[in-house]
Amino acid sequence: MTKLNLALKPECKSDLPVKAIQFGEGNFIRCFIDWMVYRMNKQNLFNGRIIAVQPTPRGRTLPVLKEQDCLFTAILHGLENGKLKETFEIINSIAAARNPYDLADFEKLKEDFKLPTLEFIFSNTTEAGLVYTKEELPKEGCVLSFPGKLTQLLYERFKAFKGAENACSVAGLNILPCELIENNGTKLKEIILKHADDWNLGDEFKSYVCEDCVFYNTLVDRVVSGYPKADAERYAKELGYEDALMATGEEFNFLAIEGSDEISRKLPLKQAGLNVVVAPDITPYRLRKVRILNGAHTSNVPAAFLAGLDTVDQMMTDSVTGPFARSVIYDEIIPAVKLDKGMLTEFADAVVDRFMDPSLHHQLASILMNCASKVKARVLPSILDARSNNIHPKKLYFALAAFFALYKNSDGTSPVQVTRADGKTGQFQDDEYAVKTMSKAWGLYKNSEESAVDTVKAILSDEKLWGEDLCGKVDVALIAHLTHSVVTNGVKSTMAEC
Repeated sequence: MTKLNLALKPECKSDLPVKAIQFGEGNFIRCFIDWMVYRMNKQNLFNGRIIAVQPTPRGRTLPVLKEQDCLFTAILHGLENGKLKETFEIINSIAAARNPYDLADFEKLKEDFKLPTLEFIFSNTTEAGLVYTKEELPKEGCVLSFPGKLTQLLYERFKAFKGAENACSVAGLNILPCELIENNGTKLKEIILKHADDWNLGDEFKSYVCEDCVFYNTLVDRVVSGYPKADAERYAKELGYEDALMATGEEFNFLAIEGSDEISRKLPLKQAGLNVVVAPDITPYRLRKVRILNGAHTSNVPAAFLAGLDTVDQMMTDSVTGPFARSVIYDEIIPAVKLDKGMLTEFADAVVDRFMDPSLHHQLASILMNCASKVKARVLPSILDARSNNIHPKKLYFALAAFFALYKNSDGTSPVQVTRADGKTGQFQDDEYAVKTMSKAWGLYKNSEESAVDTVKAILSDEKLWGEDLCGKVDVALIAHLTHSVVTNGVKSTMAEC
């Protein structure tokens, strides 16, 4: 069958100028930001395209994106009058794809950053990507981290426009990171300024970053399950072509931007009919989403994966994991969050309905990607808030135990190999340091509850992993008991105990 490209679909050709560069080419950012830009372009509201940048050396999407002339199919599911509906759209908002770890591509990317039409930077590199790492500035090529690369490239733009007429109005960029951490725009700006100091890029460059560029804190919400492996053959027949990058997601979409009406004028998302909120403070939106939707995913998926389940809807309909997941949300996460309980419960009801959608086939293994940083951002805060409210979060402690158990047989490298209850082996990608730390800690385990305490202490005391020593803030003995029980009695039996 013919593969998707411009030769097959010449009507998808676009000559719109490049107005944005995004770091990330995975399923979510393509089915969220690129889809939103496509929707705006259809209504002649944005009239620009995006250059997609591979964020890590191990990326596998970029070559396929280039083969398909940067086209892909977004398949969205929703309910209409109680019946499931599917929409298919070929997204053509990506103009080009760059691999910055290839010297020739990095040189092209440096030129892309000098385009006078460029206005926006987007990113979705997961929570693990938005961190400061001290790096040496190479004479050629790029550094490893996303913030480091962005610093290098902003400096190229700064040099290109320095002294030019109207330089400030042209050179300044609107930067909207989509990583799910609090104050993501503020955090990214702080890291860039650290790199500027490390590399002696000068006060003028720092003034450009602070005064000419605008960093926005954001919150994104859409479940994107990615490539529909189970239905790929059916979709290919319906569409009449093969698309190795088709991405399935829910019709629901939500974006919150912390800012003024100025960003709404520059980025007319609301005008395009998209579910966007621009507000001076997006904390309530972020808190409810990260703790309830993302927190429910991250706290329940490790156990469901260990139990031999593969998708979120399976997790929600299973006779053991389903009721447990609901109890985690309503009995422990919501009581710990300091927001209006009615608003939280209403949001949680909608989240549970979204999780139940069987058409998404949302793979647990994809949710487990970079699991350590997700636990830190999405689960640990609920545990600490529960403790401060005199709530004993046993189910969330179990979530930590199941998360730890994922790494029991790890050899210290990613992807992490997991032996599941069905006897099959699964795997997921995680941060190198997190995997090594977990693997080393499991070396202390000697098939006893006492040794499980040593393992749990070794993990929870690692300040580089968590930002602090957690041993004095959580019930180490209970977490160790549950961890030992998951290993010896099985994940579902331990879940029932909770």
